[in-house]
Amino acid sequence: MGLQLFDALDRDWAVLVASAAARTGVARWRSDPTLGAFPDLASVVGTLRDGASPEQANQVLRALIARAATDDLAARTVLQALIPGLVNLSKRLGRGWLDEDLQAQVLTEAFERIRRYPLARRPRAIAANVIRDVLGRIHRARSEDPDRMEAGPVERQPDPSVEVCELVEEALEAGRLRRCDAELLLSVAIGNDTLRRRAAREGLTYAAMHERWRRARNRLRDAHVARNVASHDPSMQPRAKELNGEECQR
Repeated sequence: MGLQLFDALDRDWAVLVASAAARTGVARWRSDPTLGAFPDLASVVGTLRDGASPEQANQVLRALIARAATDDLAARTVLQALIPGLVNLSKRLGRGWLDEDLQAQVLTEAFERIRRYPLARRPRAIAANVIRDVLGRIHRARSEDPDRMEAGPVERQPDPSVEVCELVEEALEAGRLRRCDAELLLSVAIGNDTLRRRAAREGLTYAAMHERWRRARNRLRDAHVARNVASHDPSMQPRAKELNGEECQR
């Protein structure tokens, strides 16, 4: 089946961008030091999808998320920017069967998370975090619903994206993985980013970006091993916590 609801959102967005409501909303943002630089909604989403570094994207998303709880236009703009990642997520969850119920579930969870995103606690990797949270909520809902779990072979295989999210979250909480490594791993695993696109944005060769991703992946693997060792040897815990203070090397 096609992406009916996502296609409908794109059509709705095209109408919204050209509307008086959009112009009024953007005018309200003029005083914002980040959002005030954009002439219209299309330029905001275009920058978030294709023209921004991870740091720049997070700055724009922080400004939007800060308003999203009470500003429908800000929340809708974040949702539009995340659609490519949400489409990828839906395809992973559907495993070959992508109906409107699944699309509706993904979009509902995404919009709810955007409106209630814990910005103070998680100010970095916002796009990847939102998509990860949607994935986690749907995964938990499925595990708690026997009828869905028995719906067919599509549901029975564990989703590798869920495993990546869980391992990254555990490693971050334990202080065994740097936040920049987590952001890179999550954006590629569950977002709409690619190593080639990131390399172009950051002025690196594809080989250099791939090497950075490989090192991040190896750190995640080592963190998982360290967790198992620390569970048997508490003396390993203090050393593991030190990683939180390390800066990422570009």
